[in-house]
Amino acid sequence: MERGDDVTGSAETGGDRQFHAVVRDMSQRRAADEQAARHTRVLLSTIEAQRAVTAAHDPRFRLTFENSPLGLALSSVDERTFGRYLQVNPALTAITGYSAEELLRMSFHDLQHPDDVTLTENALRQMITTGPDSVRAERRYLHKDGHTVAVSIRVAVVRGGDGAPSYAVVQVEDVTAQRAADARLHRQAALLELIPAAVIVRRLDGTILWWNSGARSLYGWTSEAAHGRRVHRLLGTVFENGSAARQQAALTEDGHWDGQVQHLTAAGRMVTVLSRQVVHRDGDGDVEVLEINTDVTAARAAEQALALNEQRFRAQFTHSAVGQLIRALDGSLIAVNQAFARMLGRRVEDMVGRVIDTELLDRDELAYAHNEIAGLFAGDAASYTHETRLRHADGHWVDVEATVSLVRNAQDHPRHLIVVVTDISQRRIAERARDQAAAALAERNTALEAANQLKLDIIGMLGHEISNPLSAILGYSDLLADDLEAGSPTATAVTVISRQAQRLDEIVREVLSMVSIDAGNLSAVRGEVSLHAGIAQALESAGATGVPVTGPDVTLRFNPGHLQQVLVNLLANAARYAGGATAVRIEPAPGGRVLLHVEDHGPGVPQELRPRLFDRLTRAERDAGTVRGTGLGLGLYIVRSLARANHGEVRHEPYPAGGSIFTLEAEAVATP
Repeated sequence: MERGDDVTGSAETGGDRQFHAVVRDMSQRRAADEQAARHTRVLLSTIEAQRAVTAAHDPRFRLTFENSPLGLALSSVDERTFGRYLQVNPALTAITGYSAEELLRMSFHDLQHPDDVTLTENALRQMITTGPDSVRAERRYLHKDGHTVAVSIRVAVVRGGDGAPSYAVVQVEDVTAQRAADARLHRQAALLELIPAAVIVRRLDGTILWWNSGARSLYGWTSEAAHGRRVHRLLGTVFENGSAARQQAALTEDGHWDGQVQHLTAAGRMVTVLSRQVVHRDGDGDVEVLEINTDVTAARAAEQALALNEQRFRAQFTHSAVGQLIRALDGSLIAVNQAFARMLGRRVEDMVGRVIDTELLDRDELAYAHNEIAGLFAGDAASYTHETRLRHADGHWVDVEATVSLVRNAQDHPRHLIVVVTDISQRRIAERARDQAAAALAERNTALEAANQLKLDIIGMLGHEISNPLSAILGYSDLLADDLEAGSPTATAVTVISRQAQRLDEIVREVLSMVSIDAGNLSAVRGEVSLHAGIAQALESAGATGVPVTGPDVTLRFNPGHLQQVLVNLLANAARYAGGATAVRIEPAPGGRVLLHVEDHGPGVPQELRPRLFDRLTRAERDAGTVRGTGLGLGLYIVRSLARANHGEVRHEPYPAGGSIFTLEAEAVATP
């Protein structure tokens, strides 16, 4: 590429004609202005000659008057006949269409457009009274046949020796054609201004004469800033092919030049433009260049990006480890990559041109593929993915997953299909193994469920079977204790039997509760229970009647049996692990709830045990071998289950001075 000293542009054939028309009309207008000036000089010389001699008797004045190419008239300035024509020449009759006789019976009031009459009369009266002696203006005459004639008039007042006005000389030039040309010129200039491309008019040496709003918008320079400057210097032109010298030679020899160049804008940004330039030579030998520059920066960037994407796609397509192919709409293969050919045990060159639908695809899949491709054509989806089978070169079927996408052309018409294929043979093998394992696991689960149900049935049966003799042992041990002397060996033995029987009864009840919870059969028929009464009963059952109870009595909505089991378990847990409960507090809570706190001053719950404290079979390793009568780890699990069955909750928190606080939250009965 080379920087030059001249500019480039892009134009159409219509633009050439338009440019030539603009230049031609401008030349014609200059000629008309020069002719009007000559006519004015003639009028002035005529008036001066008339001032020397009487017009009616001077043959020189009459010859000039009658043969003038411009319309001439003498007009009265007398108040009685103000504005009436006293004498007219043939040129004026030609302009107006009226005969001389008709015009001599008329005044400018009759000839001019009604909207112009007042302006003319005011101007003429001012000339008569205060001057100036001559005035030039444009008016509209009404032709005899009805159409309007645009005229340029020049009026001069002729005065006598005493300075008094004698009459007015009126010179009339028909400028209808000139005004039409001006309008056409303005329209054409406006059209050039509206062209979105950058339009520049310059000399052959590059000097800028004019440019439109498109150029201002593209380059950032105003018309005033650009005028008179060399285009290549201002825009820093860079030729992608060719040079400034070759461009100049083409304009000189051929009269036009087309090409692509780069320009520098006022903001310092390089833009790429398509430029077409044409040469115009007028009759006076002036040479001007019209260039139209179309900004193609975005299109050029898009082309480069497209080429880069195409290069990347080709590299990805060729070297991808996943099978890929491009399929024509008729089913033939346009291109395949090495991974796809290797997947089917074939060579790339052997696959191109083959029809995948009939030679490679499972026939049972043809109808499905056909329907899915129809959906892509219709725009229902951009792609679809399905699992199918393709025939290997040795005849066996290869399980694959294919994703099919439709590529459309610039007119949004389907062009071809891109298919990405993954070999899922190993996945299918793994899925079959998984399904087999799942089936075996399901059989094992069924067997385990049956065994678990048998276990639950046996535990439930044993619980009931043990409860009957256990009740007898407890009853008879109580009778024996009443009849024996306290402190005797027999009484001591009966006490041990009673205590162990009670412990066994507690274990049976916990196991039966756990069975009900695990089976999902735990339900709560809630009633209204006095909390003070329930606490008193539980303290008596747990042998802890000395524990202080504080707080107001509240009526709970709770199953009475469940409440006793919860409270006894909490008190027994405190007795087993913390030396017994130290206090029971009742605390009303917002939202119609009540909190029951069971406190102890024992060693507390170990930190690592707290997250699973209410889980089944949870016991601290610390207590497993040191605490006598350690439970099965079911008590707190059962407490939480019973609380939740009654729309409540149980939680633990460490006691500030050491020990634990177990809190039962339950629903209070609203008081009327």
